[in-house]
Amino acid sequence: MKEEIIELLSDVDEKEKVEQYASYCERLQKEKKKDGTLKNPFMQYKKAPELAGLFKRVADTGLWLDGVHITLQSTGITYDYVAYKNKMLLAYPESKLDISVVNDGDKFAVEKADGKVNYTHEITNPFAKENIIGAYAVIKNKRGEFLTTLSKEDLEKHRKVAKTDYIWRAWYKEMVLKTVIKKAVKVHFDDIYEKIEGIDNENYDLENPLDLDIQYKSEIDEIDTVDELQTYYLAHKGKGKDFDKYVTKRKQELEKA
Repeated sequence: MKEEIIELLSDVDEKEKVEQYASYCERLQKEKKKDGTLKNPFMQYKKAPELAGLFKRVADTGLWLDGVHITLQSTGITYDYVAYKNKMLLAYPESKLDISVVNDGDKFAVEKADGKVNYTHEITNPFAKENIIGAYAVIKNKRGEFLTTLSKEDLEKHRKVAKTDYIWRAWYKEMVLKTVIKKAVKVHFDDIYEKIEGIDNENYDLENPLDLDIQYKSEIDEIDTVDELQTYYLAHKGKGKDFDKYVTKRKQELEKA
């Protein structure tokens, strides 16, 4: 597969980027869990022409599908918060960005006057175990100064519309940072993020948010077989129509795998 992807992308000038991506795809296809099963079974259904097309789709946004800040998941292409920052710096190199979480006990204050954003964030104990209660993004460049904040409740709403929950479980802080900068650029810089938003939103069911407890969503995502899913459903049935809907969605995914 690696050589085929490289050949299909022979017209791309950035040969090193192509080599990096092809190696990344090959690694995803072959990588296994400790029990010997494939770690990324969705890659068995990806052919070289499709993967080459995904690379070009990202390149069209001005960024590169590097397998680090822009990755492939079962639901599609995923950008992390660093990729969102990099896109801003491509468009406005002078930008100053501060994307951060606020933990319980921190002191965060902000004021805005005459278009200027002034804020303070006092981290009371940098060594304490994180207990995130919100996040903020401050962007300052020649277009202006912009502040975006999200509460813990806001973050949970965004998490619920994700098509899978395993990324949130594994990388909660990083997903919080991505969510707040994504919200910021959607409001203030939609003209330069339109393509990225279109790609990244394929990982979310934005038109059909589920009123489903995160615990159930996470547990359902962890189930690997239809039989296990059936047992889980019988033990928890009666949790509501959105619970039933998510179980059905997971069943369809497992039957395709």
